[in-house]
Amino acid sequence: MKKSRLFILALDGTPFTLLQKLFREGVMPNLKNLAEESVFMQMDSVQPPVSSSAWASFMTGKTPAQHGILGFVDRTPADMNWYIPNAEHLRAKTIWQILSEKGKRVFVMNVPVTFPPKPVNGISICGFLGNDIRKGVWPPEIGTLLKARGYRIDADTEMAKTNLPAFMDHLFTVLEKRLETMRFFYKQERWDVFMTHIMETDRLHHFFWEYFEQGHDLFKARFMELYRRIDVEIGRILAEAEDDTAFLLLSDHGFCTLRYAVYLNRWLTDNGYLFFRSKPPAGLHEIAPLSRAYSLYPGRIYINLKGREKEGSVEPGTEYEQLRSELIIRLKTIMDPSGRPVVKQVLRREEAYPEANAEEIQRLPDLITEAFRGYDLKGDLGHAALFNKTIFNGMHTDDDAFILAKDIAVAEERFSIDKLFRAVEGFFE
Repeated sequence: MKKSRLFILALDGTPFTLLQKLFREGVMPNLKNLAEESVFMQMDSVQPPVSSSAWASFMTGKTPAQHGILGFVDRTPADMNWYIPNAEHLRAKTIWQILSEKGKRVFVMNVPVTFPPKPVNGISICGFLGNDIRKGVWPPEIGTLLKARGYRIDADTEMAKTNLPAFMDHLFTVLEKRLETMRFFYKQERWDVFMTHIMETDRLHHFFWEYFEQGHDLFKARFMELYRRIDVEIGRILAEAEDDTAFLLLSDHGFCTLRYAVYLNRWLTDNGYLFFRSKPPAGLHEIAPLSRAYSLYPGRIYINLKGREKEGSVEPGTEYEQLRSELIIRLKTIMDPSGRPVVKQVLRREEAYPEANAEEIQRLPDLITEAFRGYDLKGDLGHAALFNKTIFNGMHTDDDAFILAKDIAVAEERFSIDKLFRAVEGFFE
C-alpha cells in the first residue's frame, strides 16, 4: 500500500553513533524496532554544521551558499552591522510552501529558521531564534492558544550557567510541553505532512555531553532518561499511526566533547590582522580601517576588502589572493595549550562551495576554517584569550547525523541533509 501521509520527527543534534549506543543499552526499544525495519544510517550535515544552516538546507534542498543562512549571525559589509538571519533571509522556497501550493496540508512545529512565519496551508509554529510565540505562528490566532497552554519556543539556557541540575529539570519540563502540544495537533488537525522538531536534545548535549561520556552518576542517568521519554512518545505515535503514514526521523548534525572554544578574532588581533577603534569593541563597526581580516562564527574569515567592506584596506586582485594564501598557511599553525593542532583545513570560498554561482560566491566568507573535533571556532570580537573553557562541554560535528526512513524513498548511500528535500517532495508526487 502506497503511503499518502508523512510524519517527520527531528531530534536536533542527535548522533547516529549515540543512537546505536542507546539501542545496545536498551534505552530506546521503540526506535530500535522501527530502525530495524527501516533505512537507518549515518548522514552528513552541511558546512557550517549549525542548526540554522542545516535545517534551512533540509527545508529548501539548497546548500548554505545557495539559501544564504551561514550561521547564527551575519553582517552587511556596506555599514558593518550584524544581524541574526531568519526566514526572511532565505533565498529559496521551503518544502512547506511548495507542498502548500500543491494543496497539501502541513503542520510544522519548532523547526529553526521558520520565524517570522510564512503563510502555509495548515499550521506553522516557529522554532529556535523566534522570540515571541504570539508572533511566530501561522495562522496568527494559534499563538494565543499556545501561550495559554504554557508552550515554550526554547529552553532557558541562561539557567544552565548557574544551576545545572535545575536546568536539567527544566529541559524535561520544556520537552513535556513540546510533546503534549505535538499530541494535541496530531489528533486535532487534518494533515498530509506533520513535522515536530525537538531542540531539547541539542540543549542536553551542549551542557551535559561530557558528563554522559564520563559516566557522571547523576547526569548520565538523566541524559538517558530524556531519550527514554522521547522513545515512549515514538512508541505512542507508532501505535496510533494510520496505515497510510510513512515515517522520517532525522538529526541535523552530530556531537562530541568540546575541548576548547577558540576565538579567531583574538588570533587575528594578536597577529596584526585586526584592529579596533575602542576596547572592548561594541560591534563590527568598530573595526579600524587598518584591519585586514576578521571572523564570524563559526570559522568564517572575511577579508577587509576595498569596495566591499565599509572601510576596506585590502586591494582586490593580487593583494587579496596573497592575503588569503598567507592566512591559509598561518591559521593551520594554531596549537591548543597542550600542543595539539586546532585547524584541520582552511578553504577558499570557491573550494568550500563549488556549487555556488557567481552572485552567491560574492556573499560568502573569503575563507572557511574547519577545526579538528573538539574545537569550536568562535567569532567574539574582543575576547581576552585565544582559548577558553565555558559551561558548554559539547559541540557540533558535521559527520554523525542520522536518518531513519520507513516507507519513504531515500538514497541508501551516504548523503547530506540537503538531499532529503527531494525525498520529501518526491513522496507527494
